[in-house]
Amino acid sequence: MGFIESSNTLRFSSNKLLIELCGQLDINLSKIESWARVQIVRRGNALSIYGAKEDCDITRKLISDLYSDLERGKTLDERELDVYFQQIKDEKVKQIKSKNVSDEVVNKKASYLEIKTQKKLVQAKSRNQNSFINSMLNKELVFGIGPAGTGKTYLAIAVGVSLFSQGLVEKIVLTRPAVEAGERLGFLPGDMKEKVDPYMQPLYDALNDFLPGKVVSKMYERGSIEIAPLAFMRGRTLKDAFIVLDEGQNASPSQMKMFLTRLGIGSRMVVTGDITQIDLPKGFKSGLVEASEILSKMKEVDFIKFNDVDTVRHSLVRKIARAYEKNSIQSVNSENLKNDS
Repeated sequence: MGFIESSNTLRFSSNKLLIELCGQLDINLSKIESWARVQIVRRGNALSIYGAKEDCDITRKLISDLYSDLERGKTLDERELDVYFQQIKDEKVKQIKSKNVSDEVVNKKASYLEIKTQKKLVQAKSRNQNSFINSMLNKELVFGIGPAGTGKTYLAIAVGVSLFSQGLVEKIVLTRPAVEAGERLGFLPGDMKEKVDPYMQPLYDALNDFLPGKVVSKMYERGSIEIAPLAFMRGRTLKDAFIVLDEGQNASPSQMKMFLTRLGIGSRMVVTGDITQIDLPKGFKSGLVEASEILSKMKEVDFIKFNDVDTVRHSLVRKIARAYEKNSIQSVNSENLKNDS
């Protein structure tokens, strides 16, 4: 451990990591102060914490965990801070609900799986994320279903990059339905790659988080990375590949069947999607919904269901996802009542 704890003061051995921990103009410290209701004073390589004992204890543990993660190669940004804050909040709720469980068990930090990529170390932030990573490492077909911001696509691509780096797969194939494009692709300027790139941009963004830009470009040129609309998968058999279908809720039943039957020897498939954000025309059934009905009992296939607790974006995203989920349930119940009458 790179720090020495003394009362409400933490002393750090690496000024470089301390600067990263504090953030530009100490912005991270300001966020921690506001969240934990404490005052943090920085003197040289030490941070002193002032406030109520319980608040100081929580802040010491938070800063210690943040610094330990930085030592192990993780990064720290606003999103990561929000995740740490939410984890502590969730832990306090668990403690209240688990009165019969000893403090030692309740306070034990979960040992979540980590994924090492060329640019960063990625760790699961919740039980569902941990289960998702574990399934992707052990099953040939995995579905990750849940609201936006729960890390489904991000973690899937991180696992793909890690397996490729270890030589366990020969290529990474990323695809998503170009629902917004429809028949208009032919009218857009440029070649086919230029036409579909705007719809694939979230996949490029995730790749660039894990691999240097030059590496991504070389892999793309060699064919080690393929990024294409779902329609381009027809007629292919993908061997020794890690294949991710993003936005699976926008695939039709026939497209989903076509995609799933592309699985070749030595390959793994991951399908991610949010069934509350289906963009298909009204009256068209989602292939993701149908697949979950047909395949959910197959032991070779894992379905990981995410919820708002797993949200790793801005804390407001969690509230938005919860509100939409509640509204979706109310709409379904209302429709059922209408049909019954």
